[in-house]
Amino acid sequence: MPFRERWIVVAIVTTMVVARSAVFLVSPEAYFDSDQAIVGLMAKHLSEFRAFPVFYYGQTYMLGVEAWLAAPLFVLFGASPGVLKVPLLAMNLVIALLLVRTFQREMRLTPLQSFAVSLPFILPPVGLSAVFTESNGGNLEPYLYVVLLWVARKRPWLMGLVFGIGFLNREFTIYGLAAMALLEAADRTLFTRVGATRWARVLGMAAIVWIAVQGLARLSSASGPGTTIHDTLTASNNLAELAARTCISPATTIVGARRLLMLHWPAILGTAPYPLTAFSIESRGSQGLSGSSWLPAAVVVLSVAGIAIGKRARGDAPPPRFAQYLVLTGVFSVAGYLFGRCGEVNFYSMRYELLSLLAIVGLCGWFVAARPAMPLRAAWSVIFAAWMLVIAVPQIRFGLEYATRPPVPAKHQLIRTLEVQGIRFGRADYWLAYYIDFLTRERMVFASDDPQRVLLYNRIVAEHANEAVRLSRRPCDGGTVLVPGVYRCR
Repeated sequence: MPFRERWIVVAIVTTMVVARSAVFLVSPEAYFDSDQAIVGLMAKHLSEFRAFPVFYYGQTYMLGVEAWLAAPLFVLFGASPGVLKVPLLAMNLVIALLLVRTFQREMRLTPLQSFAVSLPFILPPVGLSAVFTESNGGNLEPYLYVVLLWVARKRPWLMGLVFGIGFLNREFTIYGLAAMALLEAADRTLFTRVGATRWARVLGMAAIVWIAVQGLARLSSASGPGTTIHDTLTASNNLAELAARTCISPATTIVGARRLLMLHWPAILGTAPYPLTAFSIESRGSQGLSGSSWLPAAVVVLSVAGIAIGKRARGDAPPPRFAQYLVLTGVFSVAGYLFGRCGEVNFYSMRYELLSLLAIVGLCGWFVAARPAMPLRAAWSVIFAAWMLVIAVPQIRFGLEYATRPPVPAKHQLIRTLEVQGIRFGRADYWLAYYIDFLTRERMVFASDDPQRVLLYNRIVAEHANEAVRLSRRPCDGGTVLVPGVYRCR
């Protein structure tokens, strides 16, 4: 029966992850913008051997992992937003299945228990589901690297490789390494000779990866086909970028902490009422429920209480190190967001702190493993189920919307209008230009005003100046309306 239960859970997890990602793969323009289009263009250029991107175009940091994963798929199936998101679906599945499997192996939870405590990641709200399929270079990947760091912790060279790639891809991977180090310090293994040797190998391997990638970057097409690293004007590497962006201001921490509670977590945990358009999702729907933000807070409080009460009752249980690792990673993520950005916590910067979701998963797993008294477990289960219901209902409504009456993105209408008018070249703002370039597979070439990430397009538009048009979001003299809010100017 355990074997059958395990595979039933695998099937359920796979089905749920595919279902909550389906709209964004089948109708990818439901959540697609120029940031994602840049990754698509990187993959397209790589698949056509026109460019060798190492980092995100126009930067010398944020490793282009998604572009490299998508490039072979573009060769087989052609360049499109849906194909671009397939590697992200695979990552979502790997993370979900690794969470479930690791809870089973290391904390002796049953397959169903492991599935239940991993639900905050398996079934996130619609807004976060969109973020988890966003091909912009690093929202989802830190989850994968954090879990892989734990899986590879007994193989220092492999752990160093994971950290080296992860840190170059998105610096938030360092929170997992810090959590691992703190746990080993608590276990008194960090400062032993064996521990020091192991960590020297981990950091040595990570340094080798970092140096090797910096060398590759010198050969890269940093701003599109025909460019070099000298065509970028950003920080020299991700360490310099991290140092430049770090801003510590104790005076603003209290304000930032309040925004975490009132704004950040209700948004990413799916309890605050928001139209899905607030997350830049093409939809008429919404997520959240007024007055439900206390649900995840109650889950956290009850989990802590259950852990404290059940701690002595399970002397024979394995140490809940995996759960503690997830909790610490989430805590470091919150601290980095709160203390490293001058307390700047707002809706539009939520991508800088997404790993606190892992802290909740860890707390839930730790709570279940502690086996607290039945009344506490019952209360926890009811509240946890209510929170999942608040998340699930908008997910179902969103899926039904796209199955019955899918919205037509305004940018799609714009592209159709440009095609009808025979327009192939032009200039536009960043959020229009690269979207058009990728969605038309470069049949249309629009150069961005600022930032300019693919310099080839600027040269092409300059060469076709007599044919080029300008797209503006503001009325212009002699201009015509292409779609509501976008004008064709001379």
